[in-house]
Amino acid sequence: VRCNICGYYIFKGSKFNSRREDVTGEKYLGIQIFRFYFECPNCGEELIMKTNPQNSDCIVEYGATRYYEPWHAVVGDYV
Repeated sequence: VRCNICGYYIFKGSKFNSRREDVTGEKYLGIQIFRFYFECPNCGEELIMKTNPQNSDCIVEYGATRYYEPWHAVVGDYV
């Protein structure tokens, strides 16, 4: 993901502290959905992501832009 304020790239596997919150009223097949609040390591802007257990993924809700879309990475598709 990329911070919308400073443009800093946060790569997969980066470690930092976050705050977790249960998303009330949202579940997928009995699996609780969580919302994570964390800060950009460069500028301190709050970024918010929500888990998506249906696709084993996360959704960026605020403060960042996602650049990797797993459904675009097609195995065996050569251009």
